[in-house]
Amino acid sequence: MPALLVIFVHGWSVTNTDTYGELPARLIAEAAKTAGPKLDVQHIYLGQYVSFRDEVRIADISRAFNAALGAVLKDAGANRRFVCITHSTGGPVVRDWLDRYFVQTKLLAECPMSHLIMLAPANFGSALAQLGKTRLAAIKSWFDGVEPGQGVLDWLELGSPEATALNLRWIDDYPKLKLTRGTNPLFQFVLSGDTIDRKLYDFVNPYTGEIGSDGVVRLAAANLNATHIVLEQPAVEPGEALPSARKRLRSLLKVSSKRSATTAFKIIAGASHSGESKGIMRSVHNDDIAHVSVDAILRCLKISDADAYASLCQAFATENAARQDVGNRLEVEKVPVLPDREYIHDPRSMVIFRLIDSQGIGTPDVKVLLTAGPNNDPNQLPENFLTDRQFNKRSGNLTFFLNHAALAGCAEIPGLKPGKVARPALIPRQPYGLRIQPRDDAAFVEYWAAELHASVRDLLPMIPPNETTIIDIRLTRVVREGVFRLTRTLTPRSFKNVEPGGAL
Repeated sequence: MPALLVIFVHGWSVTNTDTYGELPARLIAEAAKTAGPKLDVQHIYLGQYVSFRDEVRIADISRAFNAALGAVLKDAGANRRFVCITHSTGGPVVRDWLDRYFVQTKLLAECPMSHLIMLAPANFGSALAQLGKTRLAAIKSWFDGVEPGQGVLDWLELGSPEATALNLRWIDDYPKLKLTRGTNPLFQFVLSGDTIDRKLYDFVNPYTGEIGSDGVVRLAAANLNATHIVLEQPAVEPGEALPSARKRLRSLLKVSSKRSATTAFKIIAGASHSGESKGIMRSVHNDDIAHVSVDAILRCLKISDADAYASLCQAFATENAARQDVGNRLEVEKVPVLPDREYIHDPRSMVIFRLIDSQGIGTPDVKVLLTAGPNNDPNQLPENFLTDRQFNKRSGNLTFFLNHAALAGCAEIPGLKPGKVARPALIPRQPYGLRIQPRDDAAFVEYWAAELHASVRDLLPMIPPNETTIIDIRLTRVVREGVFRLTRTLTPRSFKNVEPGGAL
């Protein structure tokens, strides 16, 4: 394999290339070793793009990246390929570039990128983005001499229309492209930390200490292994009586389930999103001391064919399982004077619900409830099963962050001292289901209640740990008699208080 160019792409709101720390220099040093990767150390480029202006969007940055890249590849010589190492928002930027210039244009065979190594990428967004758009964040940005970067934050907000559209193409369409095969294969890797740097914890912003994340990006939101499921409510049959129709439409049907192509995903033990002591990128030093981020990057750079890539995917999965073993979940923070604080790092799942009716219209007036037990009762759900919930006003999408261990059950967590138990075993309350609850009052155009009577074989596999599942719930838009009537009565009369009739 010929020597590869290396291009670094940073994250949101960065204003200085020192954000890359000593990682570029460390990779140059590793390349000089006999067993090191074949990198063109004369052609290592540090990206610098503007994300701190409100008018700039992800699509604008990817267009600008394409223009800057063209000049670099021209200077490097014909048919040169490059490795791209991104951090945080840099991942979505380069994914948008790949999708925009090579996938949608059907020019994938001409893509000059061979390896995309994403460090803590916000592929499905970040819970912090919604807070980054607040007035408090705007004031802080003003003092820093920059703008909040609203255009980029719009993309990064959980459940945004832009991120969802890209990720749906990734799940539904990309598998048939077989990226890792062919004459110009493309290998993608996600490396993300699971550790909170308590020194960077913001007591005003609890998301910076969220378990299941690196303080900024959730493991489930970084991981590109994802699922798209479509649940659909039946349609009203012509002439069907109202009670019969309501009963029949009560059941949601599983229409389709698609799975993304397997992508290499590695949990970087002990790494947080940023910071010089634990940051997945900034904590790297140009020395001979082993570093888990450097080790993972070097393993990714050595991949040159589909079989080796598949083996690495499996190796990473095995290492992730060991990292999240019950015996490794307890974290104890030593606090001066005060008692030590204990944190249990259970795996989390993220679910994005898209509520759409049969006419393609959003349905913001309905509630999504998870249920448990044989009676499909929301009150039977396990304690602490829900970590967070966010609503995206622009798309109408609802994002749940769930404690997978609470739902699936978990053995007891041993304490640090022999015989001590940090947490007793968690007992699951299966089966789990979904309930769609519309507003109660009758309307001329309305939605009816529906439920997914799921067994554990149906619902739990929909939401694997450390992954995102997009669930489309397509509800029947019921138009009632009375919206339009014809009358032969010529005497004027009011129809202001007419009641809804049967379903059309």
